[in-house]
Amino acid sequence: MRWIFFPPVISLVFLIITTLFHDRMAAMPLPSQIWGMTVGAYVCLCALSLYHLVRDEDKYNAGLSALAQGLIISVMSLQLGVMFMSWIGLVLFLTGLLITFFYATRESAQIPMLAPMIAAEESDDGVFKRVDSLIEKLAFPICYTDNTGVIAGATTKFLEALGSPKEEVLGNIINDLLPIDDEEIMLDSGKWTITQKKEGARFYFSLTPILAEKTAAAALRPNTQANVMLFDDATGLFTNEYRKIRGIQEVSRSQRYKRPLSGLLLQLEFEPNPEVSLTEEQRAMLEAAFKTKVVSVLRTTDCGFLLEDGKIEVLMPETPIAGAKTLFNKLTALTQDVFDEGIRTAVNPRVAGGMTFFNGSTKMDYTAFSMALEDTLAKHKQSVASGKSKNKAASPV
Repeated sequence: MRWIFFPPVISLVFLIITTLFHDRMAAMPLPSQIWGMTVGAYVCLCALSLYHLVRDEDKYNAGLSALAQGLIISVMSLQLGVMFMSWIGLVLFLTGLLITFFYATRESAQIPMLAPMIAAEESDDGVFKRVDSLIEKLAFPICYTDNTGVIAGATTKFLEALGSPKEEVLGNIINDLLPIDDEEIMLDSGKWTITQKKEGARFYFSLTPILAEKTAAAALRPNTQANVMLFDDATGLFTNEYRKIRGIQEVSRSQRYKRPLSGLLLQLEFEPNPEVSLTEEQRAMLEAAFKTKVVSVLRTTDCGFLLEDGKIEVLMPETPIAGAKTLFNKLTALTQDVFDEGIRTAVNPRVAGGMTFFNGSTKMDYTAFSMALEDTLAKHKQSVASGKSKNKAASPV
């Protein structure tokens, strides 16, 4: 639905209406210089709108669209002699200016004052009140600062990585907690890579665990939560029981904050040569080796679950479809890394996979999300089987 704000979508409708009311007597032909400036400005506004649409940033959509519509309608209406449409275009252009000005100034004015506001909200027992912002609800180790380097917000995962309570983090200078000029940091929670990015008046800092430390850290995590087993001891994947809880949470979070959520469903299959007899014990050992490798490939933010039927479901919060395809291709090619050439020749391991994507802007529940994964997996297996049948039919006897 957000693509309706992309300027050419609505401009086409307005231009058709303007053309229908064309009045040659009232037309005011404009010089080519005016047209050149108009087209150049319109193309720039369309590019800005497309940039924000791709990034799922909705706040500037209405303003940029109104600016572009007002500009092109005003000029085209004068050219065609439709005076009332030129006034509509002027109103749209001024409205777009006001909307864009409002969001731009509100963002720059609020961010520097966020840290003092947090400090001012300290309660009597010395515990900071919760700042109900989106970033603090994300399941990633992230913090952000204002343009002076004062930490204005941090996720729970970031506080856990530092091993410090919120009151010792918020309001402090980022340099006192992280060596931001270095690429890595060693903490009690493990070894992390530091990534920083500037967005407007904010500076974002994220921590990514280094793979060598990831496995060791996972071994220290508790395997129970409210009488629910979290991890499968043999593979390190989350359990199917925990999937039913976490899956609902991730879909709900994606819908609440209109953030992307991608999902994968993987199934390891074997097609042994006729002279090879693959026992159930051997099959189980091969599957366990593959599933363990999947855990090591998943990112920190990904959640891999072991289903009761042996399939692997992967939930990827904050991941668009392009990122999901990248991980999908990496996981489906894992058999080359897990099994040596002799095993691959004997049992022909292959990963069947399904993939689905939810952008958070419509209604969704986890049951429907899981069913979509099952459907895409079934279609993938069906397409593979159909391709093999065609190959056999085409091969000479």
